Amino acid sequence: MSLPFNGQFGSDDDVDVAPPPQKDISEYPLSERFSKMFIEARCTDNILFATAMLFGFIVILSQSLPIILNDWVLLTEPREINRTSENGDIMETTFHYHTGYFQLCRFVVFNFTGTTYTSEELSDEDRRHQCHLNPLITQKDLGDFSVASLAIIVRLGIPALLHISGATICWLALFLGIFGHLNRTKSTLFSSICYIMGSIILSTAVLMVVCVVDDELAPRMKPNAAGEPSQFSYKYGYPFFSAALSFLPVEICACLQAFLFFRRYPSVVEKLRFVPGLEAKLRNAQLDKELGIPPLEPVRRGSLASYLPIPSVAYVERRNSRKGSQASYTSNRVLYVQESYAPKLYND
Repeated sequence: MSLPFNGQFGSDDDVDVAPPPQKDISEYPLSERFSKMFIEARCTDNILFATAMLFGFIVILSQSLPIILNDWVLLTEPREINRTSENGDIMETTFHYHTGYFQLCRFVVFNFTGTTYTSEELSDEDRRHQCHLNPLITQKDLGDFSVASLAIIVRLGIPALLHISGATICWLALFLGIFGHLNRTKSTLFSSICYIMGSIILSTAVLMVVCVVDDELAPRMKPNAAGEPSQFSYKYGYPFFSAALSFLPVEICACLQAFLFFRRYPSVVEKLRFVPGLEAKLRNAQLDKELGIPPLEPVRRGSLASYLPIPSVAYVERRNSRKGSQASYTSNRVLYVQESYAPKLYND
């Protein structure tokens, strides 16, 4: 039996639509699980601190291990051996040298002159793998051991000192970051500063290594007078790239430590205590607001006005207006900033 139709249709609001069923997290693929967890994660202090510590340990490893490794520069250098050819000429062979801050190693590769002889015909001294400490430490004469590699390692004393100093400062920054986070002190900010200082010092050491290698090998790698190609060749090893690329995670650590410190002071009133020049900027901004002075537009880069030493008329009028009304705004009430107007950072 059908019901009578009254001429009215029900609205959509009267119909209860059931929400779609929620999928369990275990039903998602592994890639979607990680992406969902990453998107829904909250940027809390503990997560930021854990991320800073992760990058901090990466920095420490990438800066400390190259100090003790001897694979900074892999150099191929021809050297004379204690043998003569049928024509009475002294024979040469090619040696590989691994050069670091504190150690120089050598091993034979092949016969460079093309004269065939077995490895047993080489002397024991030329055939075996040899390593020597930096002559700056041992004061030992290694003139017969190498020429180019020896000249490089002797000049790496200052870069080694800078590298050790920069890595030590980054170690200090790591401990300051831990201490500052646990005790909520200014050590967190000092950690950010130490990270930057250590990275600058270490980058200087890496640049000095590049300059030393280029200065010693660039003349030797040119063709000789007969037009023959150079017998020298070199390339940088993994310790060099590890130290050079450590600058990137260092900057991430510095930014995270600074962000962790400023999250503790979300309002402008709290930032007045430790940000230099912020009080003067707030005073000028409040005076401009009270006097109805619009903010000046910055001069565009490359325009003629940026090269003129004469200040603009608007700037002069603005400065005179501030001086004329400065007596009315000398009290501390001008510097009062409402908490509601302060930029709020989410502090979890």
